[in-house]
Amino acid sequence: MRRFLSAAIVLAVLAAAGCGGEEAPKRPAADAPQRATPTPRQVVLSVDGRKTTITTAAATVRAALAQVGVQLGRYHLVEPALDAPPGTQIKVVRLLSAPVTRRLPIAQRTIEKKNARLTAWSEKVLRPGRPGIRVVQIAYVRRNGKKVRAIVAQQITRRPVTRVVAVGPRPTSTGGAAARLNWRGLAGCESHNNPKAVNSAGGYYGLYQFSQASWASVGGTGLPSEATPAEQTYRAQLLYNRVQGRWQGQWPHCGRFLFS
Repeated sequence: MRRFLSAAIVLAVLAAAGCGGEEAPKRPAADAPQRATPTPRQVVLSVDGRKTTITTAAATVRAALAQVGVQLGRYHLVEPALDAPPGTQIKVVRLLSAPVTRRLPIAQRTIEKKNARLTAWSEKVLRPGRPGIRVVQIAYVRRNGKKVRAIVAQQITRRPVTRVVAVGPRPTSTGGAAARLNWRGLAGCESHNNPKAVNSAGGYYGLYQFSQASWASVGGTGLPSEATPAEQTYRAQLLYNRVQGRWQGQWPHCGRFLFS
């Protein structure tokens, strides 16, 4: 009995050590995950403004460009990035110089709202508005066989805010006797009918060569030469009425043309 028991113990020890007896069946190894093959797809490729459609299974933009033989120079702009997936579009701009970044203003619009309660030709700002900002990249590129400087990329970083202004009535005449005078004749003598005219000696502006004081006396603001011709004529008639037709003090050399 002891002999058989000892033999059983020896066999158990050998089995634990992996010696003798039948080998335990091995479990099959799990299959290694297989990488999915990219499906070919159509991509719109734009190179220096010329578009074409390519079919590619490339995993990156770089590989897609290499597939169709597009060579990049020292300077270039590529979108999406070279190591990004191609997406549905690839844009390539090959540059002849390093791009320079500039911040440029975007002009704000102005909306005018009529307000009959305001005085003639006056304005009231309801919302000041604000210009926008765009960031551009400028570089030399080849277009139609010529080296030209151009904006090659841009991004709006701040959108403009529209300026809103209330404007009063804008009459072109005061009516009455003053309106029937020859104001074009007076302006021809005073300024050669140039609403932006400024006297070389200084101090007189616009079609009718207003002084700053005479312009302000009839409600004008800013420089007379910055006002529209219609406003200048309206205020000249106001001035004529204000001095009760005594034009000699206002236009001593040219006033006679009012009656020509």
